Amino acid sequence: MKKIHLIFILLICSSLQGQNVKIILKDTFKYRDFVFYNKVYTYENSEFADKRKIVILKNLNKENEDFYWGDTMRSHLEIADLCVSGPFDFVLKTTLDRIRESVYQTPDDKKATTFNQDFKQYCKEIVDSSAYYGFQEFEQSLKVTSVFNNFITIGNNSYEFSGGAHPNHYHNHFVVDLLDGKLIQFGDVFQSKTKNQLKSLLKSKFISVYGKESLIEQFEIAENFSIDKDGIHFLYNPYEITPYALGDPEITISFAQALPFLTSNFKKIVLTHLKSRKPNTKRKKQ
Repeated sequence: MKKIHLIFILLICSSLQGQNVKIILKDTFKYRDFVFYNKVYTYENSEFADKRKIVILKNLNKENEDFYWGDTMRSHLEIADLCVSGPFDFVLKTTLDRIRESVYQTPDDKKATTFNQDFKQYCKEIVDSSAYYGFQEFEQSLKVTSVFNNFITIGNNSYEFSGGAHPNHYHNHFVVDLLDGKLIQFGDVFQSKTKNQLKSLLKSKFISVYGKESLIEQFEIAENFSIDKDGIHFLYNPYEITPYALGDPEITISFAQALPFLTSNFKKIVLTHLKSRKPNTKRKKQ
């Protein structure tokens, strides 16, 4: 296995020579014969940032002082792509490819090259236009964030900052059934006929934690959800229903609370899980 990984690293590195992209491989999650790991591309572009800073400081006659434009001093790129090794079938591979393309908007074999070229061109344009701001930080990642039964949740985290009052970020979740490799949709977990009751429960839990005055938009069910051993988590991104200052509101319901809203298939899985967690209260005979 180590030999295969070494060959893989050499092939990738040789294909990216001259691109100033650093690559790190990290194992993130192992399940049976599957190994999910991150292939991390990092790129620091100090050349254009330093060049622009020198020009600005020279114009200001403040060569020995730090000067900030757009609240950020560097251009930094980091892409953490999710890969998997193991005897996975075509369906799982297709699902992962769909997730990655929806996030990165580019085919896997061109990802590092595309991001690096676009990012470097952006930084060069900032210098050429003599802008006093615009260098940016950008991070995008896909990784396994939680596990429940045969389901994994893949989290997509994105962070971007190019100046202003604060950075921007968002998180999306993708739940995958490893038994058949398919992406789990909201309707695979929750009954459509109980959606209003589920909405009422979630809204009530939200208000109890964040307060009714925190809502800037009408409350809706977040179809951005993850599943782990403790229950189902509904995540809202900044500005989705609350001000940026509240961050990423998350509402969690236990499996016991979720039972009335679950589809019959998913309810069977949850009931089996709940039964397995119950302690054995029967006393052994003396």
